[in-house]
Amino acid sequence: MSWRGDLPVACWRADEASAIIPVEAESTSDGVFLATHTSIPIIRRDQVDSAVGGTVVDEQSLLRAVQELPEDQPIIPILGKSGTGKSHLVRWLRVNLKTTDKTRLIFVPKHRMSLRGILELILQHATSKRAEELRARVATAVDAASDETEARLRLRNALAVLVETRGARKDGTPEENELREYLASPTGLPALLGDPVFRNRLLADDGLIARLVREKLSGKGTEDKEDAFGFSATDLNLSVDDVSKAGADAASVAGVLTSDVSLRDLAAKMLNEQLGPAVSEVFGIGGDDLKQLLVELRLDLREQGLELLLLIEDFSIFQGIQGGLIDAITLIPTADVALCPMRVVMAVTTGYFVNQMPETVYTRTYKVFDLELPADRKATFDPTGFAARYLNAVRVGSQIIDENHHGRLPVPNHCSQCPVQEKCHRAFGQVNDIGLFPFSKTALDLAIRSQSRDGGFVARDVLTRVLRPVLHRDQIELDEGRFPSAGFENDFRAGALDILNNIEDQVRLGTPGDPELSQRRVRMVRFWGSGNGPQNLDPTIHDAFGIPPLDGLDTAPAPLGQSPGRQEDRGQHNAELATPIPSAQSPAPTQEPHLVRAVDRWHTTGDLNQSDRNSLRNIVHAAVTAYLGFEDGYGGDGYWTSGKKELSPSFDATNSIALDDNRLQKALIPIDRTNDEDVRVLRALAWVNEAGSWVTVPNGELLQRLCVEKVRTWAARVSVSLLPQEQRDEPELVRLTHTLLTVSKALGISDAYKPDPLSRVKAIFASPPKLADAAVRPQLRRWQDRFIGTEQKPERELLQQRLLRMASYSQGSGGKPLALDLPRLLRAVRTNANTTWSEQDTNFITPLVDSVQIRIAMLEPLLKEALDLMPNVGDLGGEIAEVAKALNTVVTERSHVGDLPASIDVPALTGAAKAVKPGDLKKVEGISERLRTWDALTADERLHLVTSDWEGSAVRIRNWLNPTLAAVAALEQKLKAGSASEAQREHVEALNRLVAGLKTLSREIANVTGPEETA
Repeated sequence: MSWRGDLPVACWRADEASAIIPVEAESTSDGVFLATHTSIPIIRRDQVDSAVGGTVVDEQSLLRAVQELPEDQPIIPILGKSGTGKSHLVRWLRVNLKTTDKTRLIFVPKHRMSLRGILELILQHATSKRAEELRARVATAVDAASDETEARLRLRNALAVLVETRGARKDGTPEENELREYLASPTGLPALLGDPVFRNRLLADDGLIARLVREKLSGKGTEDKEDAFGFSATDLNLSVDDVSKAGADAASVAGVLTSDVSLRDLAAKMLNEQLGPAVSEVFGIGGDDLKQLLVELRLDLREQGLELLLLIEDFSIFQGIQGGLIDAITLIPTADVALCPMRVVMAVTTGYFVNQMPETVYTRTYKVFDLELPADRKATFDPTGFAARYLNAVRVGSQIIDENHHGRLPVPNHCSQCPVQEKCHRAFGQVNDIGLFPFSKTALDLAIRSQSRDGGFVARDVLTRVLRPVLHRDQIELDEGRFPSAGFENDFRAGALDILNNIEDQVRLGTPGDPELSQRRVRMVRFWGSGNGPQNLDPTIHDAFGIPPLDGLDTAPAPLGQSPGRQEDRGQHNAELATPIPSAQSPAPTQEPHLVRAVDRWHTTGDLNQSDRNSLRNIVHAAVTAYLGFEDGYGGDGYWTSGKKELSPSFDATNSIALDDNRLQKALIPIDRTNDEDVRVLRALAWVNEAGSWVTVPNGELLQRLCVEKVRTWAARVSVSLLPQEQRDEPELVRLTHTLLTVSKALGISDAYKPDPLSRVKAIFASPPKLADAAVRPQLRRWQDRFIGTEQKPERELLQQRLLRMASYSQGSGGKPLALDLPRLLRAVRTNANTTWSEQDTNFITPLVDSVQIRIAMLEPLLKEALDLMPNVGDLGGEIAEVAKALNTVVTERSHVGDLPASIDVPALTGAAKAVKPGDLKKVEGISERLRTWDALTADERLHLVTSDWEGSAVRIRNWLNPTLAAVAALEQKLKAGSASEAQREHVEALNRLVAGLKTLSREIANVTGPEETA
């Protein structure tokens, strides 16, 4: 039993959909055509040269206009874009025109009508002797070019010759004339058209030359575009696999065309100018022949007292010979030329009519009927009424329709025989008592919207992309309980992107344990519902689709005739339907945060802008990092995040988290928009990130639990992938750790000498202090530089990277190290350094470690350098500041009596004394004492001693001592040269005491400045 009792669920047969709804209007019988015909609003314009204004009319107005066509204005064009119904209107006109015995009707269909077929259609009505000659000529000429490959080659060659002989013109601007001359030259387009390398591109099956040849030989196919074929700039943006094999001229002009779009436009224009003559030359029949044929026919019909009515479904099929057609149909009978009256109705695209028709056509046009209504013109047209006639015809079937047509009986309404008519019409809707099942007005509107181009109604698209797929494919889906199918949603999802795109609403519509039923219910509510979130629909809809309603949801059928509002209009209502956690602190937001809406859009369409993508990845990254609780090794002071990115304490958000469909397989954390759980968690995390608390997130308690479980899963995946699982490399890790500690000591990093393991770990990666001054301690500087290495071989950095690879989380296999496994590294620091390498291959690491050990053992040269630099200041007799003060007193007194030697630079002497720091003397004394006990020091103490920063103190003492010794010598010499007075003797005694102390100091620190500087 189905919802219709003993009858099937679907009230039609699938095969009738293909019979009733063809691709083109001429494919059906007259009975089916009339049974499905719907009046479409048309703009009628009396002013041919105007593209605005006009009156909204129907097809009856067109019929009357054809019947009243004046002889001097015999043309009526039907304009519109492809698929708007021009062919349908011509077909309707042909069916409804009442012609007399005096009218000869020639109907030229748009499809499967070859060049020969077109000409033979016209010749059917000709009886003159001249007509017989033309028949023979047409057959002979077209048959001569019946081989498609030959015709392609001949058309290409004809274009090359015609462009070269006729392409250069002098009626344009000087620049255009010059470019035309170049393109028409033998080295221009003719060279390109004749080049064997570019042959495949120019003669390709989907290329213009091939399509044009096919049309002339076999007629235009249903898959061919409606506009006339012609070259475009895109056709001339040529590229080939191996341009080096092309001729020099062809390669040159192809390169110029590729780089200059304006030149390509001109080249396409020049080729199109020669298409007509080329077609005439290849097929033996041209525009002049067609004109002559029509003139002969009109002369013949005039002698018989007849008139000619020409109905053309697509003017573009006359391409190549259209000039002759235009000339023939614009000829008006005169006293000298006795032509029969001729009326012409032709469907032609708006662009072709406006831009390419000659002025003579406009002067011979009676009225224009345009199927494109301007945006400011309103017309009563209901797409559901249009669809309803086809729905009824498919239910009735083509056989009954044709039988009734032949018997002059109306098409029956199939719904009148249905046992569920009343409830079906109430639930799904109806137009003039014709039910819309399996659509509703809402579902049909959304489906039509999904297939609309530029928001307009295109009859062909509604028929072939909406009605026929559903009625043909989904008839079985309905009968077998699988409707609405995934195919239905895939076809029409673009029309409902903003409806029910909230994953939480979709979850509320689910049936646990039955994902297929859950998905069908979501589709049903999305397309047949009111657009106001999760709800049960009319019970008849549930019954018809075999989808049971859910407890706890309100039944809210969509108002008939009303389409659902857009998401922006439904935000408030959706918020009211949500189930937030009760809270006394703050109410649930009525508007989803921006990132939540971005997740909804991404889930539906896959579209996500880069800024939102980065924000969402960072949110996930923060959640997982917080759960893992990575140690940065320094109590959270941000050491690892403030240094090099290789030392960051967390996995990388940009590279480790993927929301792109094409990156999911390789991502550490893939978030799949087709996975409902992934989407729910991402959406919830985005919401709580904005709200700051789960309390304010709708259904926050449930979503929080869901997020905790998912983040735990993600964190486990990160841990397994990033944290090294094997410990077989512990000996190497210990050796590397202690080697790097030794390097840090050699570079003078103080943390390396501290006893606590944490400080030592920090020292392994710390930046070294300022290295020794090469001018003062050249041996130490060279020795330290070797530990750092060169830019090509940074030794310390290489050792650090090796250590990080072994004792840190990393970004996938072989990826960048990201977070230290601190406990493991601390164990390595505490372990005895005297371990052996493991047997595994350590590549360049082993020699680096060995070289470090060798250099560390070579401290004797550094000891000698230190001893040479270190003065013995034990006999100075006081602090340097006291000695400097005494000297300053002597210098000042000698200056007052005018007896100061000229060689003494008082400011320099004073500045050097001030530069000496209070701790310099004590530091030099301490270093000297430790150097004297070198043999008793441990290896670490020796290393610390020679790398300590003490040379600055010695240099400052040297810089003071040099001018001081010189000043004392000058004063002594000056005093010895003069006669001694009592005052002078007192000064001499003080100076002698000063000199004695300074000489002692000078002898001890002479090596600080070198012999030449102490002289």
